[in-house]
Amino acid sequence: PQTAALAEALGLAAPMPTGAEHTELFLFQLYPYASVYLGPEGQLGGPARDRAAGFWRALGLTPPAEPDHLAALLGLLAALADAERAEPDAARRLLRGQARAALLAEHLLSWLPPYLTRVQELGEGFYAGWGGLLGAALEEEAGRLHLPDREPAALRDVPELPDPRVAGGEAFLAGLLAPARSGLLLARADLSRCAAELGVGMRVAERSYVLKALLAQDPAGTLAWLAGEARRQRELHARPRVRAGTSPAFWAERAGATAALIEDLVPAARDPVPSAAAAWR
Repeated sequence: PQTAALAEALGLAAPMPTGAEHTELFLFQLYPYASVYLGPEGQLGGPARDRAAGFWRALGLTPPAEPDHLAALLGLLAALADAERAEPDAARRLLRGQARAALLAEHLLSWLPPYLTRVQELGEGFYAGWGGLLGAALEEEAGRLHLPDREPAALRDVPELPDPRVAGGEAFLAGLLAPARSGLLLARADLSRCAAELGVGMRVAERSYVLKALLAQDPAGTLAWLAGEARRQRELHARPRVRAGTSPAFWAERAGATAALIEDLVPAARDPVPSAAAAWR
């Protein structure tokens, strides 16, 4: 009841989401972990999670079990704001404000603008509203703080999407599913939409398997669809609502480069020679 009352006060759409809706969005479509979107593998854990844990330790705190989970990071942001307001010493208050700005720039705004855009697209009424509300709150927070005018550390060394003609199909497909490499946040729902638009079959499976199956059935059509989706997401990245330093430019550039690479692959995929499709299997 308290949660429902809070949601109503915030203007979020009723009814409250069910457990199944929460599971569908956050466990099957868009994982709420920074490491998935900032890491070079596009998976949970790794250097991106270690970097988040290191930030907790730098503040003298013990990292939680999931230091890069969105709820944990937002809770830390709120705690830092409370501590800053309660700090009587001006110098220490300044340090707390700087810590809050670093958390926002390095561990939240580095990935949340594209993430929240996709939440609003794929979430039902309540979660779409939640995504917009969180984005607006972060925009207001960013406006109050002096964010560093540099690319977040997590994004500086992430390699670009590899060319399959050089690195092979497996590396290319893995890179497509790593958001920081491709600039794309490809959810299961997106691949389902691709299959429906191409009129090909799709089995419920891991995204990598689904991508391989789509490319095996219709290489040129699938690549053309992926290029179009990359262009679409590039436009979304290029006009974020959140003021996030250089991060929006990073995401837009990555998605644009992905679109250009895939468009260059389409002519060869239309080649009737059997090996053209076999490379994706």
